[in-house]
Amino acid sequence: MTSSAELERENAIVLDAVQALLGLISPEVIAVAVRVERDRIELRFWVRRRTSELDEDIADAIFELDALLSGEGPLIESRIHDGPPDPTMLRSYGRMIYWAKCQARPCRL
Repeated sequence: MTSSAELERENAIVLDAVQALLGLISPEVIAVAVRVERDRIELRFWVRRRTSELDEDIADAIFELDALLSGEGPLIESRIHDGPPDPTMLRSYGRMIYWAKCQARPCRL
């Protein structure tokens, strides 16, 4: 069971992660999730194609999130997956904070 204080902390970190990602979501990104643990934050990215620009954007997002947490937060790590998230595993990914809107029909993520 999650305590009220833990949920409040997680909500604050998730909001900070959304703010840190503003302007850094490229067309290559399919989805982003945030997983908050006691001593660690994990940003998970699902991508169409990994590029050096994408790697730089992820590093910038981690830097921004750390700055928003005043540099006193837990360790921030990232994980990058090729292709879309598995819908049957969504709960295990943490909180989904971004999912690309499909532009083509049929949808090809």
